[in-house]
Amino acid sequence: MTSEFTKAERKTLRELSGTAYEAGAHLMLKELDAEFRSWRTGEMESSDLLRALHEFHQHQSRELWSMYQGLKEPDIVARGIALGLLKEPVSEELRTKLAPLIELYEKSNR
Repeated sequence: MTSEFTKAERKTLRELSGTAYEAGAHLMLKELDAEFRSWRTGEMESSDLLRALHEFHQHQSRELWSMYQGLKEPDIVARGIALGLLKEPVSEELRTKLAPLIELYEKSNR
């Protein structure tokens, strides 16, 4: 599949895949941040926060890392577009090439 992308498109895919990963990580960390807020305001015990951190590390963090390690850049970008993780514009030509993958990720997210 890589051969159907130009050199410039492959560079764009590398950059966008990094952006998609960061956006996904940001969403997960926002959820963890809520746990920290509860701890800071005294709504949560320190031991409960440590438990939440352990759960985050064992589950969400590992799942995110595993998923992105297992996907190729076109898949990461297509998934990022389908989930709304990528806010920057993607050229029509690249979007057309990614269309089947985008559709696949849109369907799997329903």
